[in-house]
Amino acid sequence: MPIYTQHAGYEEEHKKITKVRDFHAGDGAVKSKGETYLPKLGGQDKDEYNAYKTRGYLIPAIAPTSKAIRGAIMRKPPVFEPSGAEYLLSDFTGTGVNIEEFTGDMVSELLIAGGSGYLVEYDEALNGPVAKQYARENIINFSDDWVILSQLYMEVDPKDKYKLEAKVEYLELTYDESGNYIQNIWRESDKKWVIVDTIYPDNRGTPLTSIPFVFSSVGEVGTNHTDPILLHMANVNHAQYMMSTDQRHGLHRVALPTMFLFGDLRDEDGLKKQIRIGAGSSNHIEDSEARVQLLEFTGQGLAAIKSAVDDDIATMASIGATMLTSDSGGVKAAETARIEASSETATLAVIANSVDATMISLLTIMSEWGGFSLPEFKVNRDFIDTKIDPQTLAAYLQTMMSGGMSKLSFLALLEKGELLPPGITADDELDRIESGADFEIDLDASDA
Repeated sequence: MPIYTQHAGYEEEHKKITKVRDFHAGDGAVKSKGETYLPKLGGQDKDEYNAYKTRGYLIPAIAPTSKAIRGAIMRKPPVFEPSGAEYLLSDFTGTGVNIEEFTGDMVSELLIAGGSGYLVEYDEALNGPVAKQYARENIINFSDDWVILSQLYMEVDPKDKYKLEAKVEYLELTYDESGNYIQNIWRESDKKWVIVDTIYPDNRGTPLTSIPFVFSSVGEVGTNHTDPILLHMANVNHAQYMMSTDQRHGLHRVALPTMFLFGDLRDEDGLKKQIRIGAGSSNHIEDSEARVQLLEFTGQGLAAIKSAVDDDIATMASIGATMLTSDSGGVKAAETARIEASSETATLAVIANSVDATMISLLTIMSEWGGFSLPEFKVNRDFIDTKIDPQTLAAYLQTMMSGGMSKLSFLALLEKGELLPPGITADDELDRIESGADFEIDLDASDA
């Protein structure tokens, strides 16, 4: 089979991912796809369809939801202390992407594409291994013995040395006859795909015997067959876009009343008489039987469409786009907020677990390549900002002062409520108190 052969199910997966990416990109990207997302009405020509499409409105749901979920998980930086590979903190990819950006991008790809792939390579400039991200659409095919990735390269136009053309090549991760890991680069030449280069990666001179590629997916590492987390919301967003377009198209047709005049409207010279409307205008018509009527839409069709659009907005809100509905305006207790967010945090926990598992798989390979100990890695699980209200804080303080709670437990509650300085734990704060740090007072200065 040719190198560009796609794995079973690739085409259907690609359609789903493309849909989520388009709706994540917003109104312009969706409308640019034309009939892919908005079929023509019967009898519409090109100009009529373009006007119809222009009237449509896409509620921005996917991007805000993706940003909110990523923000909740990345609200606090992940725990990551790579002893002996500190460069990974500021450059995890060899292209200047730090560990927080890398982790956040992994979260985004789980939401939008259902996962991604990561290839570990050795970076000579950093003198250590790094991880290169591949979008799920670029993972063309795979098995236990090979992985095929598509990527772009730039080629100079033979007729114009100042013009560069982006072309597709395929990176084959596989094994040679001795069972050692190699990379084959395939490019098209004379309408045939041929290997133009073969790379033999090694670990400080020792050949590798496994392919250093890790799949990231929802709930499980090593698979590539899960739907994007936000696919359902994109489907509802699609329905909202089509119905909103119909609603606005209908309003364009019938929203304004149409005047009908009946009778002989000619003047004494037989010319059509000019009719004025609005305040301060007056008209005189000789025909005693002349009359005027306003044709105005009174049906329920558009109301039904509006109701369906509202239902879609509510559905998207229930999935996670809470920014689409108005807030109650009331002040909610922290525990109430946690209960109402339970379904969202369940999803966040699944994503967090997937990120942790993927990162540990990557770091295991990287630590073996780099000769450093496996770092601890764990993303934030404190997804919701729950500040302690003054009444609760006073109750905690009274309990501690009455002997019902230790000072360390009290400080742990302050840490959980984010009332301690950034980076300071309950243990740190207890040590500072017992050592007198930050509590020394210059009496001379105060007297002055």
